[in-house]
Amino acid sequence: MSIREQIPFLEALADIDERIRQVDEDLALRRGGLAALRTEVVGLESKMATGRESISGMEKTRSELSIEVRQMNNQIEKSREKLGRSRNERESVAATRELEELRKLLRDREDEITKIDNLVERARTSVTEAETRHTQLTKELAGDAEGVALALADREQQRAELTARREVTVKSMPPVLFRRYETIRTRRPRAIASTHDGTCNGCHIAVPPMMFHKMLRQEEFDQCPNCRRLLYYTPRAAAGGSEESGDGSG
Repeated sequence: MSIREQIPFLEALADIDERIRQVDEDLALRRGGLAALRTEVVGLESKMATGRESISGMEKTRSELSIEVRQMNNQIEKSREKLGRSRNERESVAATRELEELRKLLRDREDEITKIDNLVERARTSVTEAETRHTQLTKELAGDAEGVALALADREQQRAELTARREVTVKSMPPVLFRRYETIRTRRPRAIASTHDGTCNGCHIAVPPMMFHKMLRQEEFDQCPNCRRLLYYTPRAAAGGSEESGDGSG
């Protein structure tokens, strides 16, 4: 099989691989978007669980403090009674000191309760916001999941069809040429380029004149010295379509 006969298969293979690459990118994008939504939902569920656990702990502490406050109020009443029954200055001073200490402890506990109330309110607000966002995302995810599933099935079908076409095309090519193509494709998304005037249409760099004159004989495929793509000569009239195939990268 001459180079002229091999070129159509090579170009068909490069076009198929480009379409497969685009389908794979679209699949990854759609899967990634769905995965991001699911990750956020899981994060919100963890945040809500942590928030509720924190609220439960703070409410338990507040309940214990409230019990202490009631006990202190009872003690304060007893200290007032003791102060009222004082028979001398010494007993009066002792009862007054005890009353002041109890009042200070009471204020401290009441301050702690106020702080806990504020923290509980903030935690509840955070949990409510997380619940609202979770509900929104869950609905969005349900809708997107269905749409994404249909789109994924369509893209998977496209990929299967392209892969089948690729296998047929590969069987029509010389194995040596296919191996060279695959080796280059690991470094370049599009592994081929053509030229009609000595300039590679892949990287738009001129090849050495002697190399171009050799390519005019169309005896074998060469590689662009700059981008290393498989390079072949096509007459100007035939190059119009193939010139568009370069990705423009160096």
